[in-house]
Amino acid sequence: MNKRTCFLVSVFSIVPFISGFAQAPQLPQAPASVQVPAAQPPAGEINSLKAQYDEYYSALQAYSDKAFAARQDSPEFLEYSAAGKYLRAVLENLSFRIAAESGAAYRPEPSRYGGAVSAKVAAEVAGVFNFGGVSAGATRGIPIKAGYCQINYVKASTPFLVQYDGFLNKGEIILTFDDGPGPLTGEVSASMKDGGAQSLFFVLGVNLGESGKARLKAEAADGHLAGVHGYNHATPSGKPFTALSLDETLRQLGNVNSSIDSALGRKSSFFRPPYGVISPDAVKAIYSELGLVPVGWTIDTLDWSTKDPDTLYRNTISMIARRGKGIVLMHDIHPQSRTAAKRLVKWLAENGYKVVSPERLVQAYKGE
Repeated sequence: MNKRTCFLVSVFSIVPFISGFAQAPQLPQAPASVQVPAAQPPAGEINSLKAQYDEYYSALQAYSDKAFAARQDSPEFLEYSAAGKYLRAVLENLSFRIAAESGAAYRPEPSRYGGAVSAKVAAEVAGVFNFGGVSAGATRGIPIKAGYCQINYVKASTPFLVQYDGFLNKGEIILTFDDGPGPLTGEVSASMKDGGAQSLFFVLGVNLGESGKARLKAEAADGHLAGVHGYNHATPSGKPFTALSLDETLRQLGNVNSSIDSALGRKSSFFRPPYGVISPDAVKAIYSELGLVPVGWTIDTLDWSTKDPDTLYRNTISMIARRGKGIVLMHDIHPQSRTAAKRLVKWLAENGYKVVSPERLVQAYKGE
């Protein structure tokens, strides 16, 4: 099966953060359609944006290939997957800027960088996640809840939440979606309801305006649960919660949970750190202060790595078949994920899998 990336340019679901660009302005939420400016900017400026896109696109390809080659329980996988998620958002931001300024979508020229990670991008990723110079294979673990999760330090300095699924029986699946609610969330939610697959949607506070809260209510009406993910996916510049103080982390997550409460009349019981990066002290404080159970994943679909729904679907069912059970991570903001999720829930039912309630996570964490 060809697992090479096919990251086709799109302008949807722009996560409002970006770093490493020369004086790049922070973008608002992506509009429904791109407005072409009356006066075209200088060709040199557009060419510079395209060159940046090619450089980041090449890096995304490289990290995608590395992630697929690594075991999902390995420190290398945690590193490559986090880098890929970050680069995906950078590329979508660039794609939006190029389309807005030139009036046309841009198709990358991957041959320009040959699928390699430039020194500039490698340094940027290392700075975002505070990756040290120690080999990716070096880890130390700090238990959080025996049999449920622990924190592993990757490259000596970056703490990742590592989830276990031993509390699930063979064939049991928990479906989770991140980064919404967005324009595609309603369709994903309805599809999961039709498939009898109660799901857990981790939401961003920046998306919980009037329309976002309406989408959240529709999710709840479909029988799904909401979880806290962050406000700006941690920081506006794309860094994880480790870049914030503990007080600021608690304040941000508490505010997002209050927004969920105002929309649904009840607060969430779940929290998932962006990229899975969070310190042990923060995990413990988030539970003791806010009552939020930490949730990671055991099957990362890597839906950031491809824009082709067929490739994503094949990769996902292959991962599930190999593991036999698990906590599945997808994103309800991507067209390829929407399409693949529809097919996935049907495949699960036809192949003897059971989608169980996300409440099992709370029960497992509390030892019930």
